[in-house]
Amino acid sequence: MVAMAAQSAHDAAAIKRLYRPYLELLLLNAYSDLEGALATAGLAPLPPHPERFNLAPRLDGPHPIGEKDLGNQVNYLAARPATIGALIVVASRVRSGPVEITSLVRHAEYQSVLKGTNGNATTSVPMHTMGLAFDIALVNTPMARVQEIRRVLQAMRAAGDILFIGERQQLVFHVVPHPSRLGYFTGIYHQAVGAVSGSQVVEVVAPGPPRLEPKRLTPRVVTEIVAVTPVSGQWQDWTAADSRTADTVVPIAAQSATPLAAMVLLRGLLAFLAALGTSVWRIANHW
Repeated sequence: MVAMAAQSAHDAAAIKRLYRPYLELLLLNAYSDLEGALATAGLAPLPPHPERFNLAPRLDGPHPIGEKDLGNQVNYLAARPATIGALIVVASRVRSGPVEITSLVRHAEYQSVLKGTNGNATTSVPMHTMGLAFDIALVNTPMARVQEIRRVLQAMRAAGDILFIGERQQLVFHVVPHPSRLGYFTGIYHQAVGAVSGSQVVEVVAPGPPRLEPKRLTPRVVTEIVAVTPVSGQWQDWTAADSRTADTVVPIAAQSATPLAAMVLLRGLLAFLAALGTSVWRIANHW
């Protein structure tokens, strides 16, 4: 934690700067606000059987979730959908064992009571009271797993996914999704758990316009011969040749051919076209 102090201070300042403008909008002042957010899906519960997601919420023992209001503990096992999505991603990348969670959402009155026993609760931008933070326990966690969790968090911080603080008084990693990734983590939550229940769905970020990849198109022209018709004045020759076969020999005349040879060539050509037309007509009528 001492080695992480400088980076933790940097992230603490970034969290306050980035989220302070939304504090009044998202702050849950009282327990009734927390209940209302759960009813309208502004808050999402931790998925049932969290062990499926490599998660171990602390429900008893020292400093459990909702320790100041254990009668309503189940309602403190929740956070913004994006926060739960970020938590699922973190836990999915830890291979050495489950990730123990000690805090999710709180309301401002709860936070005020908690200040008496937890100095970390004293902050000008309390992220837990907006449902935008979770704490990963380090006490009673094997050191190898602690180091793995730290590596996962550092990699996600470097990728711009999260901000996190190593808190020394309670020995936890305090993790906050980066505001630019709220939409992404909300999608992760929906994919992992399914659509949230309730009469309303709170969208964290509006989707942007679709981006279409440009494609090169090559123009192509397709032609088809649908009929062969004799020119005006040749209809009798056309019909007279109707009984000829398709293998009519068409003589080829040289350029110096006589008018008679040219006439024979023309008549042969007409006969060939007539036979071709007849064959096409018969095939069409057969089908």
